[in-house]
Amino acid sequence: MEKIKNFVQNKPEIACLVILGIFCLIFLFAGLNSYPLVDVDETRYAVMSRGLIGSGDWSILMLNGVPFTEKPPLYFWLTAFSIKYLGFNEFAVRFPTALLATFCTFFTYYVGKTIISRKFGMYSALILLSTVFFLMLSHVAILDMTFTVFLTSAIYCGLLTSFCKDEHKKLYWLGFYVSMGLAFLAKGLLAFVIPVGVIGLYRLITRDVKEIFRPVNIIPGIIVFLAIILPWHIHMYQVYGYRFIYDYFILHHFERLVNAAELGKTRPFLYFVPVFLVGFLPWSVPFVIFLVKKAKRLVRRIYTKTLVYTFDSNESKLMLFAAIYFVLVFMLFSVASGKLPTYILPAFPAASMLTALFFLKKPMDYFNASIIVALLANFIMVGIVFDKIYSGGMDELVEYAEMAQEDNKKLVTFDMPVKPSVLINYREKVDFITRRDFEALDEKLDFDNDCYVIMKNSHIKNDAYKNELMKHLIKIKEGDKYTIYAEP
Repeated sequence: MEKIKNFVQNKPEIACLVILGIFCLIFLFAGLNSYPLVDVDETRYAVMSRGLIGSGDWSILMLNGVPFTEKPPLYFWLTAFSIKYLGFNEFAVRFPTALLATFCTFFTYYVGKTIISRKFGMYSALILLSTVFFLMLSHVAILDMTFTVFLTSAIYCGLLTSFCKDEHKKLYWLGFYVSMGLAFLAKGLLAFVIPVGVIGLYRLITRDVKEIFRPVNIIPGIIVFLAIILPWHIHMYQVYGYRFIYDYFILHHFERLVNAAELGKTRPFLYFVPVFLVGFLPWSVPFVIFLVKKAKRLVRRIYTKTLVYTFDSNESKLMLFAAIYFVLVFMLFSVASGKLPTYILPAFPAASMLTALFFLKKPMDYFNASIIVALLANFIMVGIVFDKIYSGGMDELVEYAEMAQEDNKKLVTFDMPVKPSVLINYREKVDFITRRDFEALDEKLDFDNDCYVIMKNSHIKNDAYKNELMKHLIKIKEGDKYTIYAEP
């Protein structure tokens, strides 16, 4: 114990990195392969990423034999590389997401340490790592973590240009544009809007906006940014023309922003308030306390007409930056018509820094006890959540699809939502009949007279339906959630 204490005292930087590395290893990588991929997005994205390897064309995404033009390709490229070298399994599919979450944790530490102190950097990083949403979404193979990490990296690089030595400014500005380009390839236009908005507003308030527009920074940066994003977008337009413009830009960018009713993702304006408070647990209370405290001080200064801010310390500058970052992201996603819980993840690094400011002047033992309890509680809670999520019969779908593959049968799902998990072990095209349409089923059975059909047990609700079903199919195997049938 004495040796460890001496090591921490003599080499604090290495000690902090080791501690962060251990926490990330345990809470981000352990157990990635302990539960199956989840419908809908995880299985869909995993199958699409695997398809890139087999097709040989890494520019065009395909899902069940149909071009997928809704999303940029970066996440799928990263996942495909992981699958290629680690095999097609749960760990390989989730590995890039966990690795990026680790990078974001360390980068948050670096920014906090550089601007304020090593202690503040550790607080910020560990708070971010231990929030419910960050921990959960680092274990789920979907796009949100990839987008958040590159978006945050761009914003961090833009911030560091205000605190670094002159000889390092070019490097950080280059990092800003490179990260922004990669974030654009992860999720599209918001990757440009958010970093430019956050850094531009921060520089404007601190009266240093000219730095952004210096030709030595902006011209090479724009060239690099366009070099990253344009090749894939141009290629997709050449292949698909207006269809790509409509699916990618109009439907999944602008429609999500102003009219998401068509996509079924509309939510009220305040939707993200409870989502954030739950997702930011167990740090929601100190975060709210800190905001209320600062809001009271602001109101008092307005009332006494002493509203003068000089931002003469790094702590005040960082608080301004984190507040702008958090409010802009939160308001942007709240104003947007389309909302899903995972969209708010990019606000978490900013909220973690603001919460770290709350703990900065309190006894270190108080934070140490809090972080250990938070990490352990979250790890247990996330495990329970995942257990609930993945106990929906997906193992049966995977098993039935494997049966169809081994028996060389065409596979159909009937009267149930699309479940991409059937594509994990079935390498041909699946016919998804999502409605109770026996005519469509008969047409399929007549066309391919050697089919297996999967149905959800709960959808067979009455004897009349069962009797009608038995005119078309015979039962092969019944599970708890799903049943597989064949033609009589």
